[in-house]
Amino acid sequence: MTQQQSKKGGQWQVWLMVFILGGVIIAGFLLFPHTEEARNRLLKSLGTTNHGEFVLPAVSIKDLTLKDGEGQVWLFDEQKVKWRMVIPGNANCLQECRDLLYLTRQVHISLGKYSRRFERFYLNFDNHVESDTAEYLKLHPFLHTLYADEEEMRKLLTETNAPFLSGTDSGEPLRVYLVDQDGRVMMSYTMANSGNDIIEDIQHLMKYSPDH
Repeated sequence: MTQQQSKKGGQWQVWLMVFILGGVIIAGFLLFPHTEEARNRLLKSLGTTNHGEFVLPAVSIKDLTLKDGEGQVWLFDEQKVKWRMVIPGNANCLQECRDLLYLTRQVHISLGKYSRRFERFYLNFDNHVESDTAEYLKLHPFLHTLYADEEEMRKLLTETNAPFLSGTDSGEPLRVYLVDQDGRVMMSYTMANSGNDIIEDIQHLMKYSPDH
């Protein structure tokens, strides 16, 4: 092979690599969901092995008026970037509520290297906490309590496939909600889900989400 033929062969390989790379970039752009509807379809198709239920259509907890224990407004965009589990409740956290708190606590502990990217919130729809509930919440040192309006929560989720129902609504099970790093309510779970189910879902989602 002459030096000129070798040079042409090298140039051909370079152009082939450029062509392949360009094709991958274009394909990625065309396949990336540019609308919320397309994003939801993609999530649903990718979620064939998920254990929880994808919340569709997408809603955001940024639309809720949230306050901390001092009565100060809690703004999502001012917080650290994390995945969050929201456990709705009241001043008196009854047995099913406590079961969900215990389940999600075990999930948090078992997340291992992902635990630092995750936190739990007890969403209290009353303006106080009963003494026995306050004592129970002390058993959850990494649990944060926020206060919200129950009707706002109900309105936020009423048009989704995972509406918020209090423990007295038609005997329906209580739900907890997984919120992504941008505040979108991604998935819901009940006591029908095991801790391993929830852990597997969260680890899968965190694996493919940016670690800020």
